[in-house]
Amino acid sequence: MLNNNIAIVKKNHEQAIAMGKGLVFQKKKGDLLSEDAIQNLFVLKSEESKQNFSFLLKDVPLDFITTAYEIIENAIHNYQYSVQEYIYVTLTDHIYWNYKKLMKGEYQNSLLPDISKQYPKEYQIAKDGLRIIKERLDIAFPEDELKNISIHFINAQGKTPEPVTTPADAYEEQQRVMQIIEEALRKRNIVRTEKTQNFYDRLMIHLRYMLERTEEERVDEFAEKMEEDLKKDYPDAYSVAEEMYRIIVENTGLKLHAGEKVYFTIHIQRLL
Repeated sequence: MLNNNIAIVKKNHEQAIAMGKGLVFQKKKGDLLSEDAIQNLFVLKSEESKQNFSFLLKDVPLDFITTAYEIIENAIHNYQYSVQEYIYVTLTDHIYWNYKKLMKGEYQNSLLPDISKQYPKEYQIAKDGLRIIKERLDIAFPEDELKNISIHFINAQGKTPEPVTTPADAYEEQQRVMQIIEEALRKRNIVRTEKTQNFYDRLMIHLRYMLERTEEERVDEFAEKMEEDLKKDYPDAYSVAEEMYRIIVENTGLKLHAGEKVYFTIHIQRLL
């Protein structure tokens, strides 16, 4: 039991997060819940899902977690949009920390150009997301936030494979590549501090998941155009992103699409 409206439950031998107004009022651990009282149910099917949820609970209020989960589930079920698992962490983290910046008057507009025409489905998912955030959290983000939420779905698009145990040698290889990247960032004076930990951790999470999944290279002319624009507008950040890209390709053989350089550049610019 997490609060009167949210509980961790067992359904068909799987762990899940159940939500509903007054769902667990006057209930105690082990009590049965009425299915009619459950408004949303997020099943944590894999060990990865459980670890992600535990990771988020350490730093993020529960209502932000469940709101982000609802946005993602809306994309999956209403738009048949497949995503990789890491978006549950990165999107939740993004919404919470941007809310904190909004409250402090430190909110920054997106570095991205308008992407609504190139990515209409993702943009509509983001519109739904802002509506869900307003309804669940009573937070009114600027419309510019549509671009940020869209890019999270664009980057996380793809079928999540069934969970597999990563062989020890593959895990060691991933760790080695991560260490090379972190060392390259350190040489550029890009390190994890209290001020930068949000963007730094989000970048590291994305890199780790990316290294665990081999995907086909996607040809995306708009992503390539964005890459050219960012290269011109943020040369220092783009230079670091290019180095990260090179390290990954040379050490893993993965073929990365242009969207990855865009993602790297945006986060490095914020870290700088």
